[in-house]
Amino acid sequence: MINIGVLGSTGSVGRQTLEIARKYKDKIKVKLLGASKLSDNLINQIKEFNPDYVYVELGESQIIGSTKIIAGEENLDFLKDVDLDLFIIAIAGVKGIKPTYILLESGKKIATANKEAIICLGELEKENYKNLIPIDSEHSAIFQIIDRRPLDDVRRIVLTASGGPFLNLPIEDFEKVTIQQALNHPRWSMGKKISVDSATLLNKGFEVIEAHYLFGLPYEKIDVVVHPESIIHGMVEYIDGSVISNLSYPDMKIPISYAIFYPERKQLNNNFLDFTKIKNLTFLPPDNEKFPLLNFAIECGKIGGMYPTVLTVADEVAVNLFLQGKIKFLDIYGIIKEVVENFKVYNVKNVQQLLDFIKEVEDFTVSVAKRYGNT
Repeated sequence: MINIGVLGSTGSVGRQTLEIARKYKDKIKVKLLGASKLSDNLINQIKEFNPDYVYVELGESQIIGSTKIIAGEENLDFLKDVDLDLFIIAIAGVKGIKPTYILLESGKKIATANKEAIICLGELEKENYKNLIPIDSEHSAIFQIIDRRPLDDVRRIVLTASGGPFLNLPIEDFEKVTIQQALNHPRWSMGKKISVDSATLLNKGFEVIEAHYLFGLPYEKIDVVVHPESIIHGMVEYIDGSVISNLSYPDMKIPISYAIFYPERKQLNNNFLDFTKIKNLTFLPPDNEKFPLLNFAIECGKIGGMYPTVLTVADEVAVNLFLQGKIKFLDIYGIIKEVVENFKVYNVKNVQQLLDFIKEVEDFTVSVAKRYGNT
C-alpha cells in the first residue's frame, strides 16, 4: 500500500487525486486530508476514506470517529510526525507555503501543484527540492523527460501555454472582460485563481520561475511557446539538436498518478491519443502586448531575491479583488506592476521572516489597489 496525504483535498487537484485513490483503493491508502474548513465536502471525504488525520485552517481541533481533526496554522508542526509515503500539496495560493516548508525541512517526500510555495520558498529551500515531484502538467512533463538524465546535455526546455481564453480576443476588448469570461478556460478545468492567471498568461511566467528552481536551469534555457491544442505539455531540446516531448490529451490525473506511483505508470482511462484525428499542432510566440505579465514575471525571476515573492503575493491579492468584482481585468496588471516597482524589497533568512514579508506585501498591495476600481 502507498500511504498518502492530500492537503487541499476539496479543491480541483485534491478531488482528482482522490478519484485516483478511489480507483486504486487496493494500492492507495489516504491517511491524511486537509482543507480550509470542515465543509460538507470534507466531511464526506472523511466518511469515505477514514483518514488518521485531517487538517483544517479554520475551526476547532476535535475527534470524529477514529479521525483526529487538527485545526489552526499554528498547529501545522504535527506534519513532522506523520509518517507517509507521499504528501500531495494541492492547496491554492500562499497558504501552501508553511506546510510545504515544514514537509521539506522534515525530509518528507512531496508532490505539489502549489507553484506559489515553490517560488516563494525558492531562495530558502531550493536545495531540498530534490525530494519534490511536480504535479503541474508542464513541470511533470519536463520531470518525466529529464529524469535521471544529465542536465549538461540540455540546451533548453520549452513550456507550452494554451494561450488561455483570450488568445484570439482583440486587445481593445480586454477593457470589457468579465469574471466569467476569464474563468472559461478552453482546455483545462482548474480553480478560479489559476484560471485567471492563465487568462493573463502570468501563470506561465510563474511556471518559468518554478522551472528555474525545480530543475536548476538558468532563465536563458527556459522558453515558452503558445500551443492552443494543449497536446504537448513540455519539450526538452538537447545539445545534439534532438527534442523529446511529452504528449497527452489534457488530463491532470496523468501527472497526479505519475507522482503517486513514480516511477511506475497506471491506466487511468481510455482517453488515448489518436494521431489520425489530430489535425494540427500549432505553435505561436506569446503576444507580449496583450499579455505583458508573462515577460514581467520572467524579469522578476531574473532579478531574483524576493522579487518573485512580491510578484506572487501581489497577483494573489489582485486576482482575488478581480474575482470579487472590485477591480477590472486590466487592473490586475496595473496593480502588480505598481507593487513590484514600489515595494521596498529586503532579504529574508527564515520562513517566519518570509511569512512576515508576505503579510507586508499583501498590505501594500491592498493600499495600492484602493486607487483602482471599486476597492
